[in-house]
Amino acid sequence: MTGGRDDTMNLELAQINTLPAPTWFRLAMNDTKLSGGIPEIHPYQGDYLSTELPRNVEILTEPFSAPELSTGMGGEAEKFTQDHRTCGVTVRVPDGVKADKPIFLSFRVDEENPSVLDVHNVIAGEGSEVTVVMSYTSPADFSGFHGGMTRLYAAKNAVIRLIQVQLLGDGCVHYDNVGAQCGENGTVTVIQAELGGKSALAGLKADLQGRKSQLNLDTIYFGDRSRSIDINYVAHHAGSASHSEIHASGALLDESRKTFRGTIDFLKGAKRAVGHESEYSLLFSPKVVNRSAPLILCAEEDVEGQHAASAGKIDANRMFYLMSRGLSELEARKLLIEAQFRPVTDRIPDPALRDAVLNYVKERLEAIEPVSE
Repeated sequence: MTGGRDDTMNLELAQINTLPAPTWFRLAMNDTKLSGGIPEIHPYQGDYLSTELPRNVEILTEPFSAPELSTGMGGEAEKFTQDHRTCGVTVRVPDGVKADKPIFLSFRVDEENPSVLDVHNVIAGEGSEVTVVMSYTSPADFSGFHGGMTRLYAAKNAVIRLIQVQLLGDGCVHYDNVGAQCGENGTVTVIQAELGGKSALAGLKADLQGRKSQLNLDTIYFGDRSRSIDINYVAHHAGSASHSEIHASGALLDESRKTFRGTIDFLKGAKRAVGHESEYSLLFSPKVVNRSAPLILCAEEDVEGQHAASAGKIDANRMFYLMSRGLSELEARKLLIEAQFRPVTDRIPDPALRDAVLNYVKERLEAIEPVSE
């Protein structure tokens, strides 16, 4: 029985979040799987699209056949989400149109909607600009399911900003699957906050096809209790002078687990392309499992690639400085985690949603206990 309902179906995704170049199987980093019973699936009940919409932007709520585009989680997740779609929109921005306000999509996983599978397309014409904000919430003790897929198409000189905030309760299973394609001088910026759910998976793949195309990706994550987080990001550089920035930061407590895969792939012909990726984890328990696989693949000589992954306790000098100003050890730790998340949360354009994220993080931080040396 899940979320007070008896009707369930079986979910079986055997190979998702696959690393583009396999490593040693014993490391268990090459891919992951998602299986188990999920609540009944039916069309979404209620409104999820904001009433104040930007001018001159077409928004369709019916299923839309978008061009083929691969995603970070792979074909199995794509097919399952598409086949069981319960809601979603297609945003089409004409050439030269710069949306005057963001498009907000707010989804609630609850008794009315125990399983939410949303499929979205954002198609930005030449020289256009648009921002889409998605949020996912649920009651704290509800056992539900969310699976999302979003495809982004940025034409020449177009700008797409996608902001996804996941604040699901401890009983929810969640995945978010994104694919992006950028034309010449097109830019896709993605901000993800993976803060809830008992199991959270995120995947993104960006095809930087055009000259000077660009991906900017910033993620924060928070693991506590027995929460599991699995992330796979891939930037494919095909266009010359293309640029990718992939940055993730988070904190792990209790017996939580996190796997991060970040790949920058320079294809033949991507001359003068630049790719940077970094991931930083703060660890608050000796029982956490923290795994990272930063990867650079290169088939072109004239490129610049950098990657870094680090994990550990909070810097002792910063702790000393804060505690010398009157903060307790626990207060100092909480303040530093909030400061680590702030550069991402401050970029959420809706004050109410931004406050909801900060309050959610503060509630999670209350679970932190002083770490014994």
